[in-house]
Amino acid sequence: MKIKRFLAGSMREAIRMVREEQGADAVILSNRRVSGGVEVVAATDYDAALIQAASRREPAPPAPAAEEPSAAEAEAARAEAPAPAAKTASASAAAPRPAARKAAPAAEPVLPSPEVQQLRRELGGMRKMLEQQMAGLVWRDMNERQPERMAALRTMVNLGLEPKLAREIAAELPNGTDAERARFLPLGLLARRIPVAKSDVILDGGVIALIGPTGVGKTTTIAKLAARFAAKHGTRDLALVTTDHYRVGAQEQLFTYGRLLGVPVHTASNANELRGILSRLADRKLVLIDTAGMAPRDRKLVAQFSELKAARRPIRSWLVLAANAQACDQDEILRRFGAIEPEACILTKLDEASRIGGALSATIRHQLPIQYVCDGQRVPEDMQQARSDQLVLRAMQLSRQAPAVVDDSTLALQFGVAHAGI
Repeated sequence: MKIKRFLAGSMREAIRMVREEQGADAVILSNRRVSGGVEVVAATDYDAALIQAASRREPAPPAPAAEEPSAAEAEAARAEAPAPAAKTASASAAAPRPAARKAAPAAEPVLPSPEVQQLRRELGGMRKMLEQQMAGLVWRDMNERQPERMAALRTMVNLGLEPKLAREIAAELPNGTDAERARFLPLGLLARRIPVAKSDVILDGGVIALIGPTGVGKTTTIAKLAARFAAKHGTRDLALVTTDHYRVGAQEQLFTYGRLLGVPVHTASNANELRGILSRLADRKLVLIDTAGMAPRDRKLVAQFSELKAARRPIRSWLVLAANAQACDQDEILRRFGAIEPEACILTKLDEASRIGGALSATIRHQLPIQYVCDGQRVPEDMQQARSDQLVLRAMQLSRQAPAVVDDSTLALQFGVAHAGI
C-alpha cells in the first residue's frame, strides 16, 4: 500500500493531484481543512497485493536435484548394460509398442477461500463508503464555490432532465452570473437544445405514416392531423389508411373519425394491398397511414418497417411518443424505431404527464425534431405546433405543480462523483 499526503487550495484541486500522481484507482483515506486549503491522504495498491497474496496457493516444494554419477559409476553401468541386438524386420515387428501416455487431468479452478471472499466484500464496502463521503465533500465544495450553478442544476433535475444533460446545461452558465440571471438563463439554454420543426408541414401534404408503441394515441393523432389539414384545404385531397389489423376495434375507431370528418378510410393488411391503395390515392394531396402499435422489442416490428419501405410511393414516418413515459422507456423507443429513420416526432399526453423532462432529454439526445404536441382528446383543438420555449414553460409549470423531493445526498451521488472524476 502506498500512502501519500496532498495539500491543495480546494477539494477539486486535491482530487486532480491525486488522480495525476496515483491514478484513477486511488482511494481517499482522510481529508480535513487546513490553513490555506485542504489536506487529503490518499492510498493506492491497497487491495490488489493483499488479495493476490491471500488467494495464491503455496507453491509445491521443488523436487531434489539428482546427483550426477561419478566417472567410475558411469563406467560400471555401461559395462553391465546388455549389448544392443541387431535390428531386423521380425524383431521390430515383435517389439511391443510403447503404451500411450495418459492425458494430464485438467487443473481445477482455484477458488478463493471464505476469508478472501469476506475480505473482498469488506474492501468493496469500504470503497463504496469512501466514494460516498468524497461525493458529499465535493458537492459541498461546489455549493460553496458555485452556488448559482448548483441552483441551476437543481432546477434542471426538478424538470426531470437526465443527469448528464442537467450537468451540461449547468456547466454552460458563465462564471460570475448573478442570482437573478441564473434563474432564467438555464431555461433559455435548455430551449436552445430542444429540436423542433420550423413549419406546419402537415399543410404541405404527402404520404405520412404514424409509428410508435401501443397506447400512445396514434389513431386520435391521425384524426387531429386530418382535421388540421381539412380546415385549410378541405377534405377532397385527403384520405386515411389503416394497417392495424392486430388490435380489436382499431379500424372501427378510425372509420368513426373518417365518417365525422367526411374522409374516406382504406384498410391494408399487407405490403401488396398497401401499394395498391397508395397507387389509387396518387391524386390525393395528403394520405395519413395509421400503423399497428407494437412494443419496441416486438419481432413483428421489422416486418412493419419492411411493409412501409416496400410501398412504391415515398412514405414519411413520424414517431408518436407519450410524454408521460419514463426516460429509459423513451430512449428504448427512439433506438428501436430509429431503424426506419423517422423525420420527426409528436409528443402526446402532455395533460397526463407529471414531468416531461425525460421526453425532452430523449429527443435532445437523438436529435429528433418535435413536430406537434397534444394535450387532450379534443379534435383538433388539443394539438399545437411544437415550440421550444412553450415546452420549457410547460415543463416549469409541471415542476411547480408537483415539486420533486430530491435531497442533497442523492444529488451528491449523481453529480459529486461525476465532478470529482472517481
